[in-house]
Amino acid sequence: MRYSSLAHRVDRLVMLLALLLVVPGFLVAQGPPKDDRVTAYDIKLHSGITLNYVVQGNSNGPVIVLLHGAGDSWHSYQRVLPLLPETYRVYAVTLRGHGLSDHPEEGYSRNDFAADILDLLGELKLQHVTLVGHSLGSFVAQKVAEQDQAGRLSRLVLIGSGPGVSKAGSSEHEISGPFASLKDPIPYTFARDFQASTIYHPVPAWFFEMMVGESQRVPAATWHGLAQTIAGGSSIDDLKKIKVPTLLLWGEKDSIFHREDQQALLDTIPHATLKSYPETGHALHWERPEEFTRDLLAFIDGSGAKPR
Repeated sequence: MRYSSLAHRVDRLVMLLALLLVVPGFLVAQGPPKDDRVTAYDIKLHSGITLNYVVQGNSNGPVIVLLHGAGDSWHSYQRVLPLLPETYRVYAVTLRGHGLSDHPEEGYSRNDFAADILDLLGELKLQHVTLVGHSLGSFVAQKVAEQDQAGRLSRLVLIGSGPGVSKAGSSEHEISGPFASLKDPIPYTFARDFQASTIYHPVPAWFFEMMVGESQRVPAATWHGLAQTIAGGSSIDDLKKIKVPTLLLWGEKDSIFHREDQQALLDTIPHATLKSYPETGHALHWERPEEFTRDLLAFIDGSGAKPR
């Protein structure tokens, strides 16, 4: 959603609440899936930053690393993790400044985030990685792919992403603007409106409230840093450094990044393909976890997600 329009924010929130009331199971009956396969760990990086992550699956299986968006945590993939077969080794990482990872006062450039992930991949000795990033995580994933001198990545998946152009009026500039003025404690209304703005197709109430709580957990200093990160820009020449096969997944009702943003990525990143999701918003892995999982696994096994 574009924060420049208060009316649009209110309309989207009213629509979301209406959906909650119309479908009782969405509000009350549907609880979080039980999944005992996930194990949580902390890892201290060379920078001194400690990241929290969860892992599941066969330690010898194909590796998937999942990166979340701004104001989220590894819980962003909580609807996806139970759908991934045990034959895959899956890591869902909480970025610095979020969740149970360290919350430094500064150090929120795209290079800072990317250095963390490159360090984590090295410390865990991960190879042939499919790196998946949503929104902010997609910018981090782009930067990791650009800087992957060790050749640890085999594939890249960008969910609800953009080219990272830094200019007034750009998608990145508009979504990051309100972050700079936040103060602790983070208001529930901000966290609720921010998360509601990313959704078009309904998600379970338990999941939505969990992600609102994760946004409130992020301190103001992190949000201030993210305002610079998201609007920090990336050059076309940098994006051209991405050499691994790249899958762009985009919801046609994405209120943040638009079809022209996807075209810019297609035109710039070598070996990139796009799949669009009708009637789906910015957080398509929240809204369509089954379809997202099928497309991700098809991309990994080589059968591919058919573009629309």
